[in-house]
Amino acid sequence: MNIIQTYSRLASQYESPENLNSLWGKITRQSLDLLSIKDNAQVVVEVGCGPGLELASLVEMGASSIQFVGVEPAENLRSSACHRLKSFANARVIDGKFEDLPLDSHSADYIYSILAFHWTKDLTKSVSELSRVLKSDGEMDLLFIGKDTGKDFLKRISPIYFKKLSARQVLDMASERQRLTVEDVQNAFSPAFTGRNLQITETYQTFYDSLEGHWSWWCRIEGQFANMSEETRQECDLAAREALRSMETEQGIPYTAQLIHVRVR
Repeated sequence: MNIIQTYSRLASQYESPENLNSLWGKITRQSLDLLSIKDNAQVVVEVGCGPGLELASLVEMGASSIQFVGVEPAENLRSSACHRLKSFANARVIDGKFEDLPLDSHSADYIYSILAFHWTKDLTKSVSELSRVLKSDGEMDLLFIGKDTGKDFLKRISPIYFKKLSARQVLDMASERQRLTVEDVQNAFSPAFTGRNLQITETYQTFYDSLEGHWSWWCRIEGQFANMSEETRQECDLAAREALRSMETEQGIPYTAQLIHVRVR
């Protein structure tokens, strides 16, 4: 099951308290504060809009003269976004992804994306597509996780599952997400945005939660384990929960997120 299928399968859980209150929900809300739409913007695009929660917030706050476009490859998430935005005449949601944006060249005044760019399959093509769609004076904010996100957390539990997977399955899992450093991002974006004010920054933030709090999001997003037998999955889950308990501190179990911010002005 690839990542697009996984997220489509999980579409109904996006608005659950577990998801909204998870560290990913908190990061998303923090990231919204980093977005900035110019007063004279005509077309605003969100790539990887999910169920449209953030897009709807911006549409409600933005001018009716702005055309908002959500791009989402996961069918069920796209359906949720369409339903959420159907009452807004100046918003639409379309099928697409970073590697293939179904938008005219130099058509977007502002492009943004929150916690999605790390899922791109082709880094070079995705950067090229963003550069193609953005106007010469357009602006962009991409916020996504970097290579070191959850390093200590995953170091404890991933080997438990890997032991039960074939070498090919492990390789497939590793290829699902880009594991980018700031240097990788700089090398990818600089050639495509020559002459632009390109800023790339990184921040680290550690979140503490209970075992059940972390487990509620982690066990749902790991769709790559879906092919395990129920018996094997239960065995691995039990061992993984014990591994996470061993990390517990007085504040809770830590998970450190590395957030990379690509800003074009």
